[in-house]
Amino acid sequence: MPSRTAEELLADVQGLTLERAQQIADQIDECRRLLATNVGMDAVQQHLKDEGISIIQAILITTRLLEDHPNRLGAAREIVECSPARARSAA
Repeated sequence: MPSRTAEELLADVQGLTLERAQQIADQIDECRRLLATNVGMDAVQQHLKDEGISIIQAILITTRLLEDHPNRLGAAREIVECSPARARSAA
């Protein structure tokens, strides 16, 4: 049975399989647990990079972490693209 997060992804993101939605949902939940330990978003982005998560998927995950932000997509994109973890890989 898919998690609530996976069900939300399936409803919002076209083309996801149930399995892929659950994998992304698991990453979102893991990142939420990290944030609950008072690590910053840079640490979350480093975790995603270390896990081999692509930039586009990191943006999707980060968008979900910014639940109430008025410009979630733009903010998530900026967080991911400007994170030290991603900046080092681009150099």
